[in-house]
Amino acid sequence: MQIYTGDESGLVKSIVFPSKHAVEQAQALLQQQRQKKKAKKDQDTNEPQIPTPTVQKFGRVDKNAAVQHLCWGVIDGKRHLVVARKNGKVHFMCPETGAVVREYVDENVGVDKGTFIGLFANDTYLITGTSTGHIAYTRLDDYNNDSGSNNTTTCITTAPGADLCIMRVHPSHPHLFATGGKENDLKLFDANIIMQEDDQDENEEEEEKEEDEKKKKKTRYQKAKAQAKGLVFMAKNVPNDMLDLRVPVWIQDLQFLNEEGTRIATATHYHQIRVYDIKAQRRPIHDHDVGGKVPLTSLSIGKNYQQLIFTDTMNTVRVIDVETGRTLGQYKGLTGSGTAVAMAPAAKFSESAPEDAYLVTVSLDRFARVHETKTTFRKVEHKVYLKQRMTCLLVDDEFQHEEEQQQEADDEEDEEDQAMWEAMETVDDNKKRKHRA
Repeated sequence: MQIYTGDESGLVKSIVFPSKHAVEQAQALLQQQRQKKKAKKDQDTNEPQIPTPTVQKFGRVDKNAAVQHLCWGVIDGKRHLVVARKNGKVHFMCPETGAVVREYVDENVGVDKGTFIGLFANDTYLITGTSTGHIAYTRLDDYNNDSGSNNTTTCITTAPGADLCIMRVHPSHPHLFATGGKENDLKLFDANIIMQEDDQDENEEEEEKEEDEKKKKKTRYQKAKAQAKGLVFMAKNVPNDMLDLRVPVWIQDLQFLNEEGTRIATATHYHQIRVYDIKAQRRPIHDHDVGGKVPLTSLSIGKNYQQLIFTDTMNTVRVIDVETGRTLGQYKGLTGSGTAVAMAPAAKFSESAPEDAYLVTVSLDRFARVHETKTTFRKVEHKVYLKQRMTCLLVDDEFQHEEEQQQEADDEEDEEDQAMWEAMETVDDNKKRKHRA
């Protein structure tokens, strides 16, 4: 398993954890050596070393270039690391060497400006979101390779508003993105509607309807949808509390729960996890108070899309059920606030993660941990100290160890041999053999 981390010092690190087979083999050899030493006290043998994680560092220390987000991007059919930094730069990096292949600049992000609150990339677009409400869809084909040119991101809208904390793009439908922040409730936008050009016929029809609309009273929601182009859904706050006081809004993170993009879960600063169904109503269909008075910091998908994993500003990493809010498990071992968690391999909309999947966490105590999820103990399988405080995490689901690649090659070869033998015709020899007299 391989992961990539970004930290407050501007470094990107690649961590390769040893395979389970290699660790078990080394432990078995170590146990055999110790038994031999007990039997023959005078014999001095070298104990085999248990494999440890290998860490590779990319970049140099620069706190003004702190890493805020990581994701995967594709250029010319090859995967690259996409790194969003505090100084407003977005780098496409080679995952093997750390070499910067491309560089973009977001003018709305800087040391004294806004921050990146969302990042997504595919083979067509680089999508970024800032805390100031600027959402950019930049075409990768328009990149200028001249050394003196400054490639900036292309802002398409500022409709989400200021004080944003999170912008997340739907993994299957990149034209859908959701936003939320401090006193800025959940909104869902369609980038295709935002980027399309208005036709003259549509403008004429709108002018004809203006007089009729003026006579009708509009709700606040209708006015907002009319003003914000591409707005698909805008959440409504929950009812007032028992003292008839308004409930404050502060969304820290969110996740899409289905492939259609109609169900969204949010984690708030006020320790609430809310689930919205845009087809049902504007208010949340589930509102879970996960206990305590500690703000939530991140929200991730569990083994399937019926489980959510959240972290808070203490050291809690907990799994809850989406529908009931019931606690399904808790991961121990962190001594600082968890900044990012991820399943390896991650669940998909069509299928759950495998039973032997791992949970990877990074936290402010400068450790990266790998927890097993197969048993109820949820033990820490691997733990590595990374010296800096991590801010984000990215798992490489396509990474394979050499022995795993060799095993797959052997299996494919066996399947080909088996298919060849099955395709051959069966020959029956009915002739009697001649025996010598």
